[in-house]
Amino acid sequence: MKVCLIGCGFIGTTLAEAMEGLDEVEEVFVTDKSSEKSSDMSSFKKVRYVDDVLEVLDDVDLVIEAASQQAVHQYAPLILEKGRDILVMSAGAFADEALLNKCRALAKKNGCRVYIPTGALFGIDGLGSASMGVLNEVSLTSTKPTGALKDNEYLKEKGFKLEELREAKVVFEGCAKDAVQNFPKTANVAAVLSLAGIGFEKTKVKIIADPNAKTNRHEVFVKGEFGEMKTEVENIPSPTNPSTSVLAALSAISGVKKITGAVWAGL
Repeated sequence: MKVCLIGCGFIGTTLAEAMEGLDEVEEVFVTDKSSEKSSDMSSFKKVRYVDDVLEVLDDVDLVIEAASQQAVHQYAPLILEKGRDILVMSAGAFADEALLNKCRALAKKNGCRVYIPTGALFGIDGLGSASMGVLNEVSLTSTKPTGALKDNEYLKEKGFKLEELREAKVVFEGCAKDAVQNFPKTANVAAVLSLAGIGFEKTKVKIIADPNAKTNRHEVFVKGEFGEMKTEVENIPSPTNPSTSVLAALSAISGVKKITGAVWAGL
């Protein structure tokens, strides 16, 4: 299998390193808006930098987006039109229902798939099972260090001064659709939860900024005819990007292994 990786940040670099050890992956093309970011991958034997994914789209089997919601909007339809599978990390892009429907239709038409890893959450498999019945409630409470929310435009517009916080404070409460639009770099977990459950409009999200937090904590509550489910995970932030959890990168690696492997546990 040949892979093209969009994005050379923490997740992209972690993925490229992991694919060095996967026999099923023959070659990894990488691209980023800044070619300098690929320098961390210069020692990887399978990696080759390209200026644009479109240069190699005819030659690859799988494209992995690890860049931004904007990259999903720009590239996902083109990739699916070519009949290539895509693994999407910036799932918040699919809060745009028109984009989601377009990608679903293209994948069906061209015999390819859109893969969305579980990201920084646990229990998505259970939520997917529960969604086959009636679900009454799905909610997410995310508590993040203030550094993970730095430079967020929504918080600036609302007048929040994160540097002045001395204790935890709720900075957002609403539906998942609004959460992923206002926090495009930090709320992809809300998107994954919405896609697996009852949708972006019905999924409730609360975001808490905590100046004393050392981890990204996500608490999920689900209620339905199956019963109730509660999960809580405390994620270690990436050493280079506090808005990204290490678990998110690991979920991407797990996704690639499932795609290339013959056995998939937890379907």
